Amino acid sequence: MGIKTKYGELQKKYNLPSYLDVNNDFEISSLEDEKFLLRTIRRKIAEKAEAYAKIIEPVLMPESTQASLHECQLFTEEEKKELYNLFKKMMYFDRLSIEISINETDEKTANFINEFWKEWGSIKSELTNIIKKLKEGWTKEISLKEEKSYLG
Repeated sequence: MGIKTKYGELQKKYNLPSYLDVNNDFEISSLEDEKFLLRTIRRKIAEKAEAYAKIIEPVLMPESTQASLHECQLFTEEEKKELYNLFKKMMYFDRLSIEISINETDEKTANFINEFWKEWGSIKSELTNIIKKLKEGWTKEISLKEEKSYLG
């Protein structure tokens, strides 16, 4: 049948976002098995949410690594509050995905995808700004002494 065709059927049944949009952000055309397509899409979404949360977390709670100590200094306290709200969203979707996986049905999974998709545009925009700031922070000079003495 093919992933695109199968997704089209599920899209009509559960009012899912467009195949092209989901494929663009989560590369579902690369999937090989369509049997549990919605579950696989849910897992791909959760993996991304978890990966982005792992980028944000050390900025909020720096570890004693050079990267963490450097990057946490790039954000003001107000920006860190915004980061924390984004972190909470990512963790919510990660945990919701785990909860759904315990007693999964296509309906629960489709609801997850739709709920995530409603937030995804703003999440993506926030993440883009954060990653740009982190990247640009590596072009700025911060003294090694400041970084080593910073504890949060």
